[in-house]
Amino acid sequence: MVELTFKEMVQRPFPDLPHAALLLAKELAYPQLDIPKSLRQLDDLADRAAARVRLNDSTAVRAELLSDFLFKQEQFRGNTAVYDDPRNSYLNDILERRLGIPISLSVLYLAIAERLQLPAFGVGLPGHFIVGVAAQGNSLFFDPFHGGGRLSAADCARLVELTVGYTGAFQTEWLTAVSTHDILARMLNNLRIIFTQRHQWAEAIAVVGRMQHIQPNNPHHLRELGVIHYQQGNMHHAATLLDAYLQKAPNAADAQTIRQGIAQALDKWASQN
Repeated sequence: MVELTFKEMVQRPFPDLPHAALLLAKELAYPQLDIPKSLRQLDDLADRAAARVRLNDSTAVRAELLSDFLFKQEQFRGNTAVYDDPRNSYLNDILERRLGIPISLSVLYLAIAERLQLPAFGVGLPGHFIVGVAAQGNSLFFDPFHGGGRLSAADCARLVELTVGYTGAFQTEWLTAVSTHDILARMLNNLRIIFTQRHQWAEAIAVVGRMQHIQPNNPHHLRELGVIHYQQGNMHHAATLLDAYLQKAPNAADAQTIRQGIAQALDKWASQN
């Protein structure tokens, strides 16, 4: 059977989240990754979880039991020691090492919850990703990174304050479900930040390219690619990308700075030729 590409997967209206995450890992870091094997690992986890997360229990009880199973019994946990390790973002690595960051551990919870017919969804708090579960007209919230504990709205507000320093009024819309496409884009953005901070430009370009697959009309990806190519010394290509960014976003706040950058890039390119 011919394997889908990440681009083909995210072009679907409702892509399969764990499969898309594994395609991402394969294309960015693990070209030999056996995706069917990783999917079977998820199935096996779900089978073992099903012995505890019984269908005849309430949704709230099942949600708590699944969190307990994954983050206590199976010991999936947040990698507080090396938070910016790229492996924390790859689902196959999560399954093997049992270490991750908030969003990748949340993807794990969502993958198992779907297999158990549990109505879970991703919640993109600023600076910290969690999961929600729709239960009897209410939403329950869990923090996979910190042991899978149950969160109140006040707990969520404290998380936002701790992670991004925000002390204003908590925005209730932060607790609404985010789409699969948004989850994948946020995973990629985490990797983009890591690779640009490490000056791993080839890896950063590959990541931003996948972000374009998800958000093809977002001009900021062109800007990001232009800046990365500038850092690499690819001046003509950088100028072309930055010009394309300005064509799509001529009134951007940074438009004048970018125009100056294009002139500098072309001057450097001319001096090299």
